[in-house]
Amino acid sequence: MIKKIWQWGFSLGESEREVKDAADKLQMSMRVTAKCRYNAANRLQSQGKFSFFTTTILSLGLIFIPLMQNANIPLAFKPNVLNMMVVFLAVAVLVYSVVIGTARYELRAENLRECGDKLKDLIRSIETDREQVKEQIFSKENHESYQTKYSDIVTDTENHIKSDYRFAMLEMRRDYFISGIPRFIEYLLAYIERLWVYIIPFSMIVFEVIFITDMIGVTQVLTPYLDGVCVKNIGMPSH
Repeated sequence: MIKKIWQWGFSLGESEREVKDAADKLQMSMRVTAKCRYNAANRLQSQGKFSFFTTTILSLGLIFIPLMQNANIPLAFKPNVLNMMVVFLAVAVLVYSVVIGTARYELRAENLRECGDKLKDLIRSIETDREQVKEQIFSKENHESYQTKYSDIVTDTENHIKSDYRFAMLEMRRDYFISGIPRFIEYLLAYIERLWVYIIPFSMIVFEVIFITDMIGVTQVLTPYLDGVCVKNIGMPSH
C-alpha cells in the first residue's frame, strides 16, 4: 500500500502509453498536436477577450474622470494630477487598441482550431484505413504519405507554446500517466506560463480602480503619494 502511494505521489511508473507500432506512434503524435492546437486557440481567444475588456475598462475611466471634474464634485486630487491620469489612460487605450489590431487574436485562434479539425479528420482517416487493411496500411510508402499530410497541416499555422503542450499532456490521461507531485508541478508551471501575460493589463485595471476610488474619497491608497487630500476635509473650515 505504501509502495503504491509512493509511486503515485512521485509518478514513478511509465509516463507515456507504450505505442504498438509506427502507425500508433504517428496517431498519438497527431492527437497530441491537435489537442495543443485547440488549447492554443482557446488561449488566444481568452487573451483577445481580456484585451478588449481591459480597453473597455480603461476607456470608461478616461470618460469618468473628466465628467467628475466638470460636475464640480469635491475630488481628492488636484486638476493637474487628474489631467495626468487622463493622458495616461488615453495612451493606454491607444496602445491596447493597436495591440488588439496587430495581434489578430480571433483570426489566429480560428486558424489553430481549423488546424486541429484537419488533424482530427486525418486521425479518423488513419483509423479507418487500419481497420480495413491492417497488414498493408502502414507500409513505408503509406506511412510517409500520412507523415507528409501531417507536416503540411501543422506547418500552415503557428506553433503552440509550452503551456499548451503541458495542458494537453495533463488532459490526455489515456496516453500520459502523470500523478502526484509531478502532476501538480506541471499544472503550476502551465498556469504560470498561461497567466503571466495578464499581469500588466490586470495591474493597470487595478491601478485605475484604486485611483478612481481614491479620487472620490472611498479609499486613500494613492492619495498620500499623489499629493491628494481627504475628500471629507475639502471645504471644511480650519480650526
